[in-house]
Amino acid sequence: MKELEQAEDDFAHKALVEAIENQIAEGHPREAGLVMMALTSKGMDHEEALTAMADVLASHIARSDETGTGFDVNAYAAGLLALS
Repeated sequence: MKELEQAEDDFAHKALVEAIENQIAEGHPREAGLVMMALTSKGMDHEEALTAMADVLASHIARSDETGTGFDVNAYAAGLLALS
């Protein structure tokens, strides 16, 4: 059972990181690219930055699910900016 949970966690992490990479490539929200540049310019490695940003995305997705409201891209963008 523990292996299944780890596989699910790994899959979710990979999906979140892919979403962040797509946001950076597409420029939406623009804060994704700005925060990536800020974090890496401060010496954070690219993968660490992606993980930190994915954590922010995950928390905003969870909040949206818990409250039953739509995803608040502005709150998410503010959360990303708080990383830098």
